[in-house]
Amino acid sequence: MVKMHTPILSTAEKAAQEGLRKGLKVLLDRARELSPTDTGDSDKSGFVAIDDLTGQVGFGSFVSMLQHEHIEWQHLGGGQAKFLEAAAAEVDVSEYVFDEIREAFS
Repeated sequence: MVKMHTPILSTAEKAAQEGLRKGLKVLLDRARELSPTDTGDSDKSGFVAIDDLTGQVGFGSFVSMLQHEHIEWQHLGGGQAKFLEAAAAEVDVSEYVFDEIREAFS
């Protein structure tokens, strides 16, 4: 049986991972603000996933995926299509990564 080991992250990698987590959480929060909301189920399907030094932000509900792609749809309760892309354009996740690394070595 092969024993799996938890990777040992350097100080810089740990800080970068924490900055990535913080920055992607801010991005997700902004995407939720921009997304069309009826019942709130779409907003609740939002997630942040971190794997080593790679991160992902997304929405798991089918409605969210449809809302995101259909720019011609009107949203009476507010919100917009391409809400995740718009949030990604507004939030500079690298700033959070740099801040955490800087803080780790201060």
